[in-house]
Amino acid sequence: MARVGPVPSSATPKSAELASEVDDLRAVSVQMGRPLWVWQEDTAAVALERRPDGRWRWPIVTVCVPRQSGKTTLVGVTAVHRCMRRPDSSVWYTAQTRMDAVGRFRDFVRMLRRSNLTELPPNVRKPEEYVWDYRTRMGVGQELVEFANGSTFQVFSPGEDALHGSVADLVILDEARFLSADTGALLMAAALPTMATRDGQLWIVSTGGGPESTFLAAELERSRANVDDPDSRRCHVEYGIGYDVSDFELLERVWDAHPSAGQPGGPQWDALSVAAGAMPPAQFAHEYGNRWRSAEENRVIPTSRWEAGYWQTMPAGAVYLGVDVAIDRSSAAVVACVEGVLQTLDYRPGVTWLPDRVATLVDSFGDDAGAVWIDASGPAGSVALELGVRLDIHTASTRELCGSCASLEDGCLVDPPMVGHLPDDALDASVATATHRRIGQSWAWSRVESGPVLVAASLAYGAYRTAQATPTVVPVIY
Repeated sequence: MARVGPVPSSATPKSAELASEVDDLRAVSVQMGRPLWVWQEDTAAVALERRPDGRWRWPIVTVCVPRQSGKTTLVGVTAVHRCMRRPDSSVWYTAQTRMDAVGRFRDFVRMLRRSNLTELPPNVRKPEEYVWDYRTRMGVGQELVEFANGSTFQVFSPGEDALHGSVADLVILDEARFLSADTGALLMAAALPTMATRDGQLWIVSTGGGPESTFLAAELERSRANVDDPDSRRCHVEYGIGYDVSDFELLERVWDAHPSAGQPGGPQWDALSVAAGAMPPAQFAHEYGNRWRSAEENRVIPTSRWEAGYWQTMPAGAVYLGVDVAIDRSSAAVVACVEGVLQTLDYRPGVTWLPDRVATLVDSFGDDAGAVWIDASGPAGSVALELGVRLDIHTASTRELCGSCASLEDGCLVDPPMVGHLPDDALDASVATATHRRIGQSWAWSRVESGPVLVAASLAYGAYRTAQATPTVVPVIY
């Protein structure tokens, strides 16, 4: 199918007066066997503009494109170009974690090894006796490409002490959607001073994110607001669709907006058609259309499914309790489950109040008091020790914790829901921000994202479900 694009949704215009190094970058890309696509060349034509004084026009470059656009190729070619054309240059690269950065760095090394550049053999004692362009060091913590002209291209960790004491000619923050606001701010504060005595650039590159991608959202907003400002020092390029695109026209609009669609080696119409038919529209729009996920799309338990489980009053029956403490011990929660319906009985700051409160609640339930479940291996461990002396509590195993969390999620998602709950702001907010944290091959709710209320609710629901599944043993005389 023919296409119109590529047309960016937002981009800094090319200057008619300033020179650009795009032609030289194009030559390096051909030498590496990775000729630039149209959007990559258009992006570089602006990002690599030089002022009359010879310095970069754009010290900060932001690039936001869909998946499968070729941003890794653009970043790799740009890094190699900087190293090859400027002796003694320092290029630094990172991603959301050091492990992710190393994984992509290995892709760059493979790209180099497929090029017509000459790699110095390992363990050479006298490199001056060889003709070579680069050599690699892939030892753990020492991932580095060194060029014959003294330039280096290396990985750094996205931590607080990143780049301290270093100088840089180019710093690349890849997959910036995964960087928190705090981490992003630390990286900006670390990267920009490294270029104070150099003519350097900071590239922030990513696919669009979601509500959690606060650092990337803020940087892109600053760049978008300055695309037409002649005094701006930010270059911005962004491709994608907006929220005005209906599901009915989604495939065609994504095809037109995707910068690499239809290019040799880029996504083809047939592949996008298959993906559009197999993926939920919101996910397809995010992955291939670079449309940011909304808060609703980001929810593990959709609002409609959660609200379908609202009850106004608690049913009668045995009361099962779940108890949990925040990861930083700043708050704690007690949640009850009766006949599959949840109610937050207490949620407040601190932890010291919790043992007395749980004991009082259990005593008030009388004959209706069911099991009390607590995750003793988590931050509620100290509470479990004290409660274990006063009450007959059940310290949930990791398997039981994971099973309780999964059971609650499954019970919320079925129609009609198996999990009910009384209206409660704390529980509603906890569900709205819930995310999974991996535990081996299973998962539990992340206390960092949702606090202790949802974990307590899951433990209460797990206690209830376990009681329902436990057969009643009736003594029989044979």
